[in-house]
Amino acid sequence: MSAQWRIEIRLGDGHAPLRSVLVEADTEVDALRQVLAEAERDHVAAEELLLDGQEEVFSRTEVQDGHVEHQAQP
Repeated sequence: MSAQWRIEIRLGDGHAPLRSVLVEADTEVDALRQVLAEAERDHVAAEELLLDGQEEVFSRTEVQDGHVEHQAQP
């Protein structure tokens, strides 16, 4: 029988939850697995965003360097 589970992840006592998720699952273990899978997907997405951001900054730097080189030529 499926039930709703509120899973909150906190660092230490008295801190606001880093993540608070309401999931529907048959058991507590299944609910935890769902939250863990979601956290892993978020982590992968954050890593991809970091890489994309680094590529964008690198590309902008390349453009700026090329602009400076172009202006330096007589």
